[in-house]
Amino acid sequence: MPRIKTLDVLRGFAVLGILFMNIYYHSVFELGYVPFQVTPLSDNVIEVINAFFIDGRFRALFCLLFGVGLAILYDKHGQDDAFTLLKSRLNWLLIFGFIHSVFIFSGDILVNYALAGLIVYREIGSSQEVLLKKAKTYFAIGFSVILLFALIPSEPIYRDSNEYFEIINTWQSGYGEQLIQQIVFTIIMFVFSWVCFIWITAGIVLFGVYLYRADFFNTGLSTKQLIASLLVVISISSIDALLRVNYVHLVELTMSIATFSGLVCALMYCHVFIKLNEKLTVLNSIFAPAGRMAFTLYILQSIVFALFFRYFSPEFVHSATRLDYIYLCLMFSVFQLVFAFFYLKLFKSGPIEWLWRKAYSAK
Repeated sequence: MPRIKTLDVLRGFAVLGILFMNIYYHSVFELGYVPFQVTPLSDNVIEVINAFFIDGRFRALFCLLFGVGLAILYDKHGQDDAFTLLKSRLNWLLIFGFIHSVFIFSGDILVNYALAGLIVYREIGSSQEVLLKKAKTYFAIGFSVILLFALIPSEPIYRDSNEYFEIINTWQSGYGEQLIQQIVFTIIMFVFSWVCFIWITAGIVLFGVYLYRADFFNTGLSTKQLIASLLVVISISSIDALLRVNYVHLVELTMSIATFSGLVCALMYCHVFIKLNEKLTVLNSIFAPAGRMAFTLYILQSIVFALFFRYFSPEFVHSATRLDYIYLCLMFSVFQLVFAFFYLKLFKSGPIEWLWRKAYSAK
């Protein structure tokens, strides 16, 4: 069984990384980051960093850890009791996800995780061969579909266009109008998830279960696996970065590429933290509290930035570069780490974790 503190450290690292991925969509979910007609150099530099280290990486890492969590619960309770508890746990996660998506942030990932979990939770006790085969199949189906969608041509929206201002005005209007938009996008995301996202997530979740059974979260990658992973990430991410910098209209294709390279890079992140955590106990102090409160911090990110972008500083999106968004992420990441550290000095778990546990454990 993997060290719980190592898993907490990875979850803490992942929930902070999710913010760096989502920050642009917190400002305007429909558009994400809207480019300038003349791209600042800092934007291109950060896009290269995103291609190599951020986009797709933390979503994949969370999926792997989600699978590990399901497997640990399965082993702890035995098949029959675990299936009952897992189904309740996933159903309540689905409810939390819909509430989050409709009322706070339409870029919710909880619905996708819950649906993927409901698809695969009865397969957790399968043999390693079956787990790996189904993981590959689910991932291949979802990745193929999203790649086909990415090939559909689209024109970028720039910051000084009429279309941009029409969309911005809608998202920065009264909460009633925002709520309508979020309901619409929740429905769209729900449908689209069934087309591709759920299958990608289901594949990575089962792969997480497979890695847990293979003791990966204790041993990490072998030297050969690490070198192979590094070569894959460098080669695919280089293509990704090239497209991001030179072909803005291919943003959907770059996101698809990041889905694959992100999974491989997530394995490398796991490897690094597994090895470092054996020597640097300070990582536990820094990241583990955030990992134990990952659910709470994820919701907190959405609430804080919904208020910031829509009410406290709505003009921020008109002039902010990617570097400005990075500054926001860094400052709020420090706050989350400090908040989680001191909160868990007073309480045993985060408030959302406590509420979720009470809900799915109730008979």
